[in-house]
Amino acid sequence: MEEKNKNGLIYGLNDRPPLREAFFAALQHLLAIFVAIITPPLIISGALKLDTETTGYLVSMALIASGIATFVQCRRFGFIGTGLLCIQGTSFSFIGPIIAAGTTGGLALVFGSCMAAASVEMIISRLLKYTRKIITPLVSGIVVTLIGMSLIKVGITACGGGA
Repeated sequence: MEEKNKNGLIYGLNDRPPLREAFFAALQHLLAIFVAIITPPLIISGALKLDTETTGYLVSMALIASGIATFVQCRRFGFIGTGLLCIQGTSFSFIGPIIAAGTTGGLALVFGSCMAAASVEMIISRLLKYTRKIITPLVSGIVVTLIGMSLIKVGITACGGGA
């Protein structure tokens, strides 16, 4: 017991918290994940001026795809998945290109581009382990920060009620 207090940890690696604490921690994570998953489809739908039915469809598909991908990631099917709880969700990184594709060719171009880009992304993911010397944590941290900074305007506009 003293070792846990000395390290500042409440629970160790193999400890199980009481059901009440585990439930509320899980609920908190679920709500945080839910917002992060449904926000990109809502931003894209608003920018493309899609109707309510299509917006609902995009949000539903984002939730279903996230659930299936998270299940595959957790269960590990062959060499696919990590076997760990890694929540898979939508990404804010591609909002700009998706909106550009949507204004050019509609949802058909958006979905076609996403299918083509997904296969490229899967192939590249197998090569990433060889790039650790080039893409250091400093480089990846800067890129993630720039992506976040580029979305500040969108967030402020959305908080202010949109355009």
